[in-house]
Amino acid sequence: MKPDSAHRRISSFEKRFGKPHLYLAYHAAFPLALTADLLYHLWINFQQNIHGRVLDIPWVAVADILLSPLCEEVGRELYEMDGEVRHQLLKQLQADTNFSQQRLLQLSDFLLEYVQQQLYSDNPDIQDFAQAQQWTALAYKQPKDAARKLALVYANLDHQDITELIRLELVVETLAEPLREFRELQIYARGMAHFARGAMAEATAQLAQISKTGNRIQIAGVSLPIPEEIRKTQSRTRQQFLKTPNLNALEYFDFEVVTVDAFGQVTKTQHNQAQFVTQDLGNGVTLEMVAIPGGTFLMGAPKSEKGSDNDERPQHQVTIQPFFMSKYPITQVQWQAVAALPRVSYSLANPSRFQGDNLPVESVSWHDANEFCARLTKGTEIAYRLPSEAQWEYACRAGTTTPFYFGETITSTLANYDVSVTYTFEQKGIYLGKTTPVGKFPPNAFGLYDLHGNVWEWCADSWHRDYKDAPSDGSVWQNSHDNPYRMLRGGSWSDGLQFCRCANRFRVEPEGRFNLLGFRVVFS
Repeated sequence: MKPDSAHRRISSFEKRFGKPHLYLAYHAAFPLALTADLLYHLWINFQQNIHGRVLDIPWVAVADILLSPLCEEVGRELYEMDGEVRHQLLKQLQADTNFSQQRLLQLSDFLLEYVQQQLYSDNPDIQDFAQAQQWTALAYKQPKDAARKLALVYANLDHQDITELIRLELVVETLAEPLREFRELQIYARGMAHFARGAMAEATAQLAQISKTGNRIQIAGVSLPIPEEIRKTQSRTRQQFLKTPNLNALEYFDFEVVTVDAFGQVTKTQHNQAQFVTQDLGNGVTLEMVAIPGGTFLMGAPKSEKGSDNDERPQHQVTIQPFFMSKYPITQVQWQAVAALPRVSYSLANPSRFQGDNLPVESVSWHDANEFCARLTKGTEIAYRLPSEAQWEYACRAGTTTPFYFGETITSTLANYDVSVTYTFEQKGIYLGKTTPVGKFPPNAFGLYDLHGNVWEWCADSWHRDYKDAPSDGSVWQNSHDNPYRMLRGGSWSDGLQFCRCANRFRVEPEGRFNLLGFRVVFS
């Protein structure tokens, strides 16, 4: 669940039941899972705030919370809160002067005592429930002990126990805030969950962050093993190792940014400078990755924008963390260099209809693009991937709010598109009917080229019919249910300007291969 949705759910609960109910909900958010008995004991033990004032929480609040949208029944008489709802309730508890950090420590003591007998139950489900609660309590009271206990579980775990590896990752991710000093544990948990799901490239890339050599990783004083399958992948990766760029020694490049009016006339030319790193792909082939600064922008288009559609609304603010994006769409020479690296899931050949080393690779599917990223990740130990839709639009706009990063329109001297139909009052040009070499046209204010036209660019996200409940943090927006479509941005050589706008969205099945479809890559 996204933060805005969680906030609305909590506000609706308070509006319906009142503040005393919300106070109990704060406390109910502390355990990782709830039973009616546990929540009843929380109600009994926490009738007062830290100053001794009675909170007047009615007994019926126990049932109201479990049956409300704050909780979901996940087993027989077992309930859980969504992670974001839980996070926000605990954050509110700490900010409330009735409770503050002192109440978290009191909850830790209570939960440790509550689960003591259950830890020795003959029922494995009860044992698992109690163990998770113990980890939660320790994470807030004695985070080092909690991290060590979790590490010991990993140390003694059968790596073929897929269910337990995935369950443990959920526990560690849920406790990320109190265990923030143990970043290595979180990385290990993510890596082992990828391993459990069979995503070997992602698992290798994760574990490579905390172990460059050797068969084990030291976390919280515990020696944790690296599965043999990952060690073999690491070994093969190092045999094909590409030189990793030094992210602490960025280079600068200069460029000119132009702005045009509705007639396509240049009204402003500005000198800009941006930073980048160069990824060596071998045999003299390189990939330039531009540093994109973080910031907040308004994603989507207003109803007044010509050619816009309802899937571009509601407009909403999104905050983007800094990341790197390839300066150009991936070219055919770059594609061929990475295609020569060891296969991860799919075979790769140059599928392009329009042949040329410096032309963008096209006729690639979403799966092809992800295979490219997986091979590059495997060969560099940098987690390359497709951009999220939010990252793509933020990078495309580069601080602008107009339909195009050039301004109110585009002309044939600024991008490669179908110039036979005008957007505002610009002149028609000569339709090329094919791709053009990357970098032929001027860049945007971030120093990125060809984001309007040339080839559509795959994004990581699933299709959604509008931006209701869209992420506000720039993350990839995936569906919880099966969705056959993936997102494309930017328009192509074959499309009119309304499809090349910053906010325009297009969807295609992930298997789709057309000579309009390309991509570029990012890493954070």
